[in-house]
Amino acid sequence: MSVDREKLSALLKWYRQEIKDDLVAAIIVNREGLIMDTISGSGDKSVEEDIVGGLSALVEPVLNRITQEFSSGSFGTGTFDTDEYRLIFCEAGPEAVFVTVLDSLAMIDPVFPLAYLTAEKIARIFDGRTVSPVIPKISSLTGSHIERKVDKLQKIKINASEYAFKLILGGDGGVGKTSMVHRFVEGTFAQDYKETIGVSIMKKECEFDDLDTLVRFVLWDLAGQTQFKRVRKNYLGNAEAGLLVYDVTRKDTYDNIKSWYNEIKAITPDINLILIGNKIDLKDKKQVSREEGEALAKDLGISYIETSAKTGDNVNDAFRTLALGLVNKFFVSEEV
Repeated sequence: MSVDREKLSALLKWYRQEIKDDLVAAIIVNREGLIMDTISGSGDKSVEEDIVGGLSALVEPVLNRITQEFSSGSFGTGTFDTDEYRLIFCEAGPEAVFVTVLDSLAMIDPVFPLAYLTAEKIARIFDGRTVSPVIPKISSLTGSHIERKVDKLQKIKINASEYAFKLILGGDGGVGKTSMVHRFVEGTFAQDYKETIGVSIMKKECEFDDLDTLVRFVLWDLAGQTQFKRVRKNYLGNAEAGLLVYDVTRKDTYDNIKSWYNEIKAITPDINLILIGNKIDLKDKKQVSREEGEALAKDLGISYIETSAKTGDNVNDAFRTLALGLVNKFFVSEEV
């Protein structure tokens, strides 16, 4: 089987960048437990070889058990703690298992959504599908605490099999909110722009097979033009999730995000938001850098991702990142 090694390497490097100091190593293994690709937290190749070699010998029985559970399709995702390390493992399609090795004092909860999204991307690479190596910036998540239990294999799952959330999209007119919704819901992109009048409502589901759960979004696409501001307030109530979208080719839409944030938060203070820099396919016209987008998201205390509704780049990742953030507080672990 031919695998795009460059994409795998780029993905692992991006993952290391997001996890930072807590990462000891990230390892992709096949169903038999053989290493297919790896990266160390330090980036030092000699250290990487020592870590991977020692890790394989240290937890080989656990990796064998994980592999057996995956092959039966009954496991999904889980953790295992040793005296020195904390491991997160996620099924990455039918071919591989993605193992994250953390420092023994690291918290698993904020890392797990990143590990899960990365495993999904690995699965798509093995399938030969188009994949962006970009891992979304995920803000600190609060939720249930996955307890450290040395020498215990724990399965991660979510309390319920189905959740439903009201999701709103905010941002200036013409930034691509409606196009993002249609790309996510229908997988299509319309070349002719038609502004949203008042609000448009659609539905879409996100399935997380390895977690045995489904997230159903009711998407409320709010008109961005100033004349609709009074109307918008009628639709913001009881929203649990939201996407704040700006156009990376129009600096003014970026500058207006804080006003959108304040407008939404004034009515729904507990909403879970993610910041989107859209239209990254227009590289030559870009006026807002990734660093500026990340800085704004950090200032607002929310997650960040860049997308293209036209090409579909990262659009599904944006919604799935938001869904994982919403169900994070429902994560539970059980010994197996």
